[in-house]
Amino acid sequence: MQIKYNKEGGEVVVSTSLQEEKVVIEVADTGTGIAEEHLPRIFERFYRVDKDRSREVGGTGLGLAIVKHIVEAHGGKVEVKSIVW
Repeated sequence: MQIKYNKEGGEVVVSTSLQEEKVVIEVADTGTGIAEEHLPRIFERFYRVDKDRSREVGGTGLGLAIVKHIVEAHGGKVEVKSIVW
C-alpha cells in the first residue's frame, strides 16, 4: 500500500471502538497535518490541499468524498481533526 502524505518511515494507526452502539473508526498518522483553513473542504470532490504535489503523488481528490458519502448513506458521520506540525 502506498502512503502518500506521511513522512518517510512514518506510521498510520487505525483503531476501532464501540460508542453508544455505534462503531467509531479512527485513523491517525505521523504526517505533517492539514492546515485549519483546508479542513472544511477536504471532503469536497476534487479538492486537493497540496495542489503543487498533485502530479508528483497522483490521485483525483475523490477518496475522502467517497468515504463521506458511503458513511453518511449508512447513517454515520465523518469528522476530521488535525494539527500542523
